[in-house]
Formats: sequence, C-alpha cells, structure tokens
Amino acid sequence: MIVVAASACVARAESPGCAGLKGIVLPASLIGLPTTGAAVSSARERHEGGVAYCRVMGKIYPVDPQADDIHFELNLPEVWNGKALQYGGGTFDGYIGKSDGLGRTAVGLKKEATPLMRGYATLGSDGGHHRSYFPLPDAINALNATFARNAEMQRNFAGEAVKKLHDVAVVLMKARYGAAPRRMYFIGGSTGGREALWMVQRYPADYDGVMAAYAAWDQAELDLQFVRTAQALYAPGGFLGYSKTRMIAHKVEERCDAKDGLRDGIISDPAGCDVPAESLRCADGKPHHGCLSDAQLHTLETFATEERTAVPLSNGVDSVPGYNVLAGASLTPSVGLLHFPLKNPVVVLNSFGYVIGDDVTRNFLMGGQNFNSRTLDINSDGPWHDELVKAAVEIDSTSVALEPFVAHGGKLILVHGTSDVVIPTNSTVDYYERVEARMGIEETKNFARLYLVPGMGHGDGRFDGGFDTVGTLDAWVDGGVAPVNLVVTDNNNGRTRPLCEWPAWPKYDGVGNVKSAASFTCVTVLRGRREALRGGAENNIQTAKK
Repeated sequence: MIVVAASACVARAESPGCAGLKGIVLPASLIGLPTTGAAVSSARERHEGGVAYCRVMGKIYPVDPQADDIHFELNLPEVWNGKALQYGGGTFDGYIGKSDGLGRTAVGLKKEATPLMRGYATLGSDGGHHRSYFPLPDAINALNATFARNAEMQRNFAGEAVKKLHDVAVVLMKARYGAAPRRMYFIGGSTGGREALWMVQRYPADYDGVMAAYAAWDQAELDLQFVRTAQALYAPGGFLGYSKTRMIAHKVEERCDAKDGLRDGIISDPAGCDVPAESLRCADGKPHHGCLSDAQLHTLETFATEERTAVPLSNGVDSVPGYNVLAGASLTPSVGLLHFPLKNPVVVLNSFGYVIGDDVTRNFLMGGQNFNSRTLDINSDGPWHDELVKAAVEIDSTSVALEPFVAHGGKLILVHGTSDVVIPTNSTVDYYERVEARMGIEETKNFARLYLVPGMGHGDGRFDGGFDTVGTLDAWVDGGVAPVNLVVTDNNNGRTRPLCEWPAWPKYDGVGNVKSAASFTCVTVLRGRREALRGGAENNIQTAKK
C-alpha cells in the first residue's frame, strides 16, 4: 500500500508505472470536502482505438458509514497532452456508465476520436451512490432516488462528488505524470450540465473551460414542472396517447416547418412558430379523432406554458419555461404508454416527467414517505415549502455571480436542443439571460456562448447534433480563439448545419446541398428576447444575416 502524503510531490522520474498506482491511498486532507480518504482499487494497462492508457478504478470514502463510496474511473493516456477532461453524470447517476471518460462527450461527435484518443486524461464517477441502480437501460429501469434519504449521498449527487473526484484525480495525475494538468475541462449534459454549472458557481478556479448541455440547472423548479405536467396528463380525460401527440406534431410541422426555407421536419426558429393551442381543440370540447378535448387541450397547454412558484426557491428563480411542444418538440417520447401512473414508476409505461418528479418529491423532500405527488400544490407556499427551499439551495445551480470564474479566465459554453421535452430549451435561454443581466451583454460574450440546435432533443432526436466540444473549449481557453463559424453534425446521417450563436438560427439559402452547412446562413430575428422565445411579442421584427 502506498500512502500519498499531503505534502507529496512526485517527480516524473520517480512516478510509478500504471501498475504502481494500484493500492495508492489518499488521506482526507488532500480532498477539499469532507471524506475519510480515497484509494485506488485497480490500475491496468489498456489499448483502445490505437491509444495506450492506464485505466484507474477507485473509491472515495464517505464520512457517514451509512453512505455509499464514490466509485470513480480515471483514464491516463501514455502520451499525455497535459490536460484533463471530467465527464458529468446523467439522470440520478448511480453508476459510472457514460461518465467513464471512454466515449464521446455530451453533444460530441460519434465518428471522431474521443478525448482520450486525443491525449486528454479523462475521468468520471457514479455520483456517490450505486445501491439503487439496476443494470438495465433507463427505458425499462425503475429509476430510484432512494439514495437521497441519506444526507451525504444527496449532497454528493448535488455536486460534491464532482468536487471530490476533481481533487483526487489531480493528486493521482501528479503521482503518474509528476505534474497537475495544465488545463482542466468539464463537459456534461442534463444532470451533468447541472453539475458543470454547480462547479463553476461554487469552485470557479477548478476548471478552465466548461460546457453545460441541456442542463438541469434549476433542478428543484424543473421537478415541480414535471409534477405539474403529470398532474394534467393523469387528470380525468387528460392523457395524450400516441395518435394525439403525433397529430399535434404534424399540425405544427405543417404550419411552421417551411419557415426556415426547407421542409425537412425541423423547425429552426421556434420563436417564429405561432401555432395557437386553441386551434387544435375539438369544436365541442369532447374527445374526437384528429383534435383535442378540453382536458387534452389543458394538458398540452400545461406542457407549453411556464410553471411558477409562489415564492422564489433559490437565487430569485421562481419559474421554469414551458416546452416547445407548439413549435417542433414532440411529446410522443415523454408521455408514456399508460393512461394512469403505476405505483412504482417505470419509464415508457409512465410519463418520464412523472417518474422523475414523483421520485424526487418522495425521496428528496419527504424522506421516502408514501407521498402522492399528484396531490402536491406546487403553486402555494404549502407544508413542504421549507424542505423544497432547502433542496433547491443545495442542488440547484442558479447563481449568476460568475465574476470569480471570469477572473480565473474560465470559458463557458451552453448548448440546448430546440426539441427537448425533458428540460425546456428556454430554461437554458433563461439562465444565459440572467447572466447577461448581471454581467452585461458584451462582458458575457467575452467568456460565454449559447447555442441552440434545431431538431435536437435531450441528447438525441431528429437531428442528433454533435461537434468538437473539448476542441472548441480548448481552442478558446488555451489558444485564445473564441468560437466562430462552428458547424454541427447530425450523428444520425452526417448532414451538417451551422451551429448558430443564440439568438441566431440556421436558414436554408434556397440553393445548394440541403445536407451541407454551407447552404445555410445564421439569421438573427430581433425581438424582445425572452417574450419572443416563449412565443409572444411579434412586433419590431427585423432580419439580419451574420
């Protein structure tokens, strides 16, 4: 067993080989948050994709003996570029999975070399819990947030596991390479996007560049939106089955698809799509084929409109925008198959939002009590208000006080698909606007970018967008080259589009290959930003090419 002392500085010539990392024990004093230390369980030489690397597996031990260890993976390439990339988690975490650092990043390219192949040390963890995970795909796995009944495990999921792994990984990189990484990056989507912003806001000096994709930054408020939509969906007569969700999507496409110059099933400018929900109502308000009853219309309007709480939960945030379900986002994959919720939520059978919202309210707020989330009054300052505020303060990434991150020289990229029906697209727009309001538009542009990808859902979709994520961050941070003229590739079929900086969107020029980004121009429609992106304010519209 090798114990790394708090003052240890291992020179490159003295660095252990891969096998020599096995058994290394790190004292708690080397980790910036409370633990009882960490240890390397295994270290093996591996070869994948023409790259030789050391795959290090380990555990970070909790203070509470009832809490789970944090399981982590650290991949150390033999030929190191001096930089590291930490991967974020997803949903409730609970296993290393896609956070292992071996694959593409969120919104990355499927057919390009992975960050590890390009010389980055990569790392990720299970978020600090694993008892609740069953090795089945999320689509059929009963998602389980029972870990949140343990305070330390809940804090680890909130973001502390990310910080603890960061500190452990830096020590191990010093042991292997004789130096800490010269640049440290973080990329995550969904829960991983929230983790990215959580670290930027709380530990601004730990990362030089961060990309947060379709981030659940307002997690507590988002969970209330999940509960709210589920309440409408499972109200008498409110369920929207496959035929209804496809009908809604077809009507929207029929009216708005060609507005971007190309009829291809992708609505590039959701703000310019003006399909009134009322236009889909059955004349007598009763259920018929090809239209919506009053109860179904209420469900659609609930998904399309914002959720607002009686009082702000954290940093002044008191609402979550609606989904783009009247502007190109299809409800089909999110409403489930059953007209009623099962007692133990199962994705596909139940609404995805209900599965998450119900699990969160029972385990994060009510400590596992037998609670029916469909009775929760999310708009009042009710009996669970204190628990909700506490959870929001702990888990949310709502702060826009990013001055320390800017002073560190940090760069931030935000990405979201316009067809996301898990986390509303305009939620990310809201966060960016909040940053602009505090920092100023020009100052924000100096360190942050926001990109919306038309047709992309929650990391997939009709247009499964991908681009060189870590390369773009690295060029900006290490090379001083700000993102410009970026191109996003559809991982489904290889077609490309411009990755337009918000609020611009790609418009087909009317000539040229429809599968090539060269045939599109980023167009900016000048509206009142927030109102327009929520479907309002059509006045004072001008068009300018970038």
